[in-house]
Amino acid sequence: MPTFPTSLKSMLMTSAIMRSFLLFVAWIAVWQVGRLVEYTDHASVWFPVSGLTFAAFMVLGKRAFLPIMVGAILITIQQGHQYQLPLTMLEMVWAGFLFGLAHTLPYWAAAWLIARLSLKPGHSAPELIVTFLLVAGISALVVTALVITSLVYTNQLPLNEVKDTLLPFWVGDMAGVVVLTPLFAGILLKLFPNPNMNLNEFISEDTDSWNSRIQKMALNVVLIVLTMLLAYWSGSQESSFAVFFLAVTHMWIACTESPKFNVISLVVSSVLIAVLVHALGLMEHVMVYQFAINVIAANALFGIAIPQLKAYNRELEGQIQTDALTQVSSRPHMEQRAETEIAASHKSGSPLSMVVFDLDDFKAINDQHGHQMGDKVLQMVSELTQSALRKHDVIARFGGDEFVLLMPGLSSSETQVVVERIRQQIGEIKIQGAQLACSFGIAALAAGEDFHTLFMRADRALYSAKQSGGNQSVIADLQ
Repeated sequence: MPTFPTSLKSMLMTSAIMRSFLLFVAWIAVWQVGRLVEYTDHASVWFPVSGLTFAAFMVLGKRAFLPIMVGAILITIQQGHQYQLPLTMLEMVWAGFLFGLAHTLPYWAAAWLIARLSLKPGHSAPELIVTFLLVAGISALVVTALVITSLVYTNQLPLNEVKDTLLPFWVGDMAGVVVLTPLFAGILLKLFPNPNMNLNEFISEDTDSWNSRIQKMALNVVLIVLTMLLAYWSGSQESSFAVFFLAVTHMWIACTESPKFNVISLVVSSVLIAVLVHALGLMEHVMVYQFAINVIAANALFGIAIPQLKAYNRELEGQIQTDALTQVSSRPHMEQRAETEIAASHKSGSPLSMVVFDLDDFKAINDQHGHQMGDKVLQMVSELTQSALRKHDVIARFGGDEFVLLMPGLSSSETQVVVERIRQQIGEIKIQGAQLACSFGIAALAAGEDFHTLFMRADRALYSAKQSGGNQSVIADLQ
């Protein structure tokens, strides 16, 4: 028998009515939570329902419109009775309808843009986060302008109060979107999986123990309380700006924990700040804390992208250091490694040898059997050669069918023994009855010699091997 959560999820997935009803109830409940931290009519320290609306349109699309519109109308009617506004029931319904349109349409458009970007091939977490923050600010501003216009038009807000209401309204809405949209989107995606959303880069395993996460959360809570108490005891607006230092702890959490825990800690911090503003009577400094919530949230969201940026850097570094076809070292990596080993050899006086080799008549292989077969041959040769080398030896593909070996600690004669074994093994490879053959040039490091002169001597030795008929190794003379 399926568990209750499984049954509920199945019912929500199959029933549009249940889905709409759940969103409607959640929207009303979240609205009431926002009212708890309202410091003036139509303006809260932060407005959490904006985050739910944005997330709902991201995950559910147009299906979120009706339940949110119904919620907006009912909330308007409730407020009309609560504030004893001189409006008839029909006027309150009309006012609620206008408010609903002003609240939903900009967030709907913004959420559609973010959802589309999440599906864009090759999109990155930093790109998505930057776009989300920009869109959140712009859409919240548009919502603020439209909602205030609707409130003035329906006689719910005096025109002379618009100037004082606009900024706190906007910042509070933006805080709700920036802080809570990731959390609500994650919850809704659990209930309503959406193939039209791709947020895989934000899904990762927790990197630390629960004990460590609790300690970080506790430290952050303590710092919030202390900074808010500082503003309370001093009574100065300047001291309230200390709350911005909390961005440091949230960046620490973002860089060391999973995106999920980062979002949860951000929500906890924002709720605590909003509650303490009321509890400590810091209404004179409320705008500082509103802006702080937005700044801390933006900082924390950017922190989510840091692990991915590190992964990108590692991937790019791997691409630079590795030849894509053969998976041996690339030319730049070999040159860098060679300079290091040559310097170490000069300092210690230990021998070092370089080998340059390529396939005899490789062009004929490509011409007769195709480039696909040619690529396969290069892969086989590189794999065979690498298996014959020591762990600290280096093989690199320099281009085409040319390879370079770096063999620290070996003289030219010792290197030739290894090379001859490799040459014989390559000669056992047959391509449609024809045996492969390679020529090798070997050069031992001379006193004061750098990479380029060592490579040139080994390359000239390879040329000599080719001139002598190929399928052999030649040791370069010391200059």
